[in-house]
Amino acid sequence: MGIADFVIAAVIVAGACYILYATLWKKKGCCGCEGGSCCKK
Repeated sequence: MGIADFVIAAVIVAGACYILYATLWKKKGCCGCEGGSCCKK
């Protein structure tokens, strides 16, 4: 395996982790609004 393979694998893993984070944790609960109501999903 070359260095390009490791770079491609790292990009894929980073993208998968970002998508997992965005779907599991980022969309739950209030998204930072201060008026007492949560954002629409």
